Amino acid sequence: MSAVLSITEIQKQNKGLSKPQIEGILYLILKNPGMTNASLIRKTGLPKETLRRFKSTISTLLQEPEGDEILFKLEYTSEIEELAPKPYAWSLVEFADPDLEDRLMEIRKAHDLAPKREYDQFFATVNTSVAKVKIMEARGDLEGKRIALLGEDDLLSVVMGLAETPYTQITVFDIDQDILDTINSIVEEQGFENIRTELYDARNELRPELRGRFDVVVTDPPYTTAGIKLFLEWALQFLGPNSGKHIYLYYGNSFKTPEKTFQIQELIAKYNLLIKEKINRFARYHGAESIGSASSLYLLETLSSTHQPLKKKITNIYTYQEPHSADFPFVEHFTFKLYDVPEPLLSSKNRLQKILGKFCDYHRLKVVDTDITRFSRGGYTFNYTLSTSSLTVHTWPELNAVHVVLVTCEPVAKPERLYENLSLLFKTKKIEIEKIE
Repeated sequence: MSAVLSITEIQKQNKGLSKPQIEGILYLILKNPGMTNASLIRKTGLPKETLRRFKSTISTLLQEPEGDEILFKLEYTSEIEELAPKPYAWSLVEFADPDLEDRLMEIRKAHDLAPKREYDQFFATVNTSVAKVKIMEARGDLEGKRIALLGEDDLLSVVMGLAETPYTQITVFDIDQDILDTINSIVEEQGFENIRTELYDARNELRPELRGRFDVVVTDPPYTTAGIKLFLEWALQFLGPNSGKHIYLYYGNSFKTPEKTFQIQELIAKYNLLIKEKINRFARYHGAESIGSASSLYLLETLSSTHQPLKKKITNIYTYQEPHSADFPFVEHFTFKLYDVPEPLLSSKNRLQKILGKFCDYHRLKVVDTDITRFSRGGYTFNYTLSTSSLTVHTWPELNAVHVVLVTCEPVAKPERLYENLSLLFKTKKIEIEKIE
């Protein structure tokens, strides 16, 4: 009986590594006789412990090392070659397939679609459309997957069909009926299977039967904060409360306004999504010169702690609608939850007033009016009217808890000191701070 395991068997013993990564490691060892442990780590970027565990699962195939070299035993080399392991793109490389690109170009010319600015459409180059599919294949997100394409003017479903990738099902969601009609026509012409389309406006509520139905979501949404937020929330509903699922999010922005990119990163973090990979300027487009005709790929992974979105109506998502939100006044909104606060402190009106006075002084919050209410169980509510808005504080002495809401129409002074100051004043290290957009 052969000692050579299948790729699937090796993966079962190496949780955290995808099949393409397993193949990539085998390929490197096979094609680079004498590769050292150090060079394999540098080449793959994988942790030392991960590779040590991987080597232990295929130890029967490896020669006893002379020094630090990694070599397959000669009697197993031909069998490993028969597995035909493919190279893996460990770092930023060009994902290209000239044949697929030529076929997609012919299809695009035959159907002659035109981008619609009212939907923030800019068509990707054929190389980008192919690359978007190729990187999914390289990351193990095509085979056996149920894929949702949220917005489809790049014709990724067509590329997946042309490439004969072994997906389970592809569902295309788009607001543009012309895009959907074109895809339906191509699917019929080419005889693609298990590709369906659905006319859907992401600003409407998602149908319940679509929740948790998909394994992977790909979206290249309007590059506004509201647009990213809405499409991310749809993606999370498509995936359901499951960890280890992937969202391929594309977002482009001018390097001159990095604050906008930071807002997107904050939004991703707010949902407790892991940025598994970020490849800058991965995609290229016809037009969109203001952002360099390019976007970055965020490969996001759901965690057990990933937040499912709350129902909330979002309407102004396109670039031409942004001025409406820009007219709204500047507002900063913070909430603070404090735990394990000493009970005597929370039961004393005078001590609380001194603490809150110092907090306002630290962060330059000018109090113009105060209203204090004491409740039967000993808790207090302090309502401070500020020159810039309001500060509300609720206390629960019996639970050693404090809840603070701060709303201000000017930037809070020294925001980086909020945690430290609250910790010193209320004598606790257990504090949750949330900035609400």
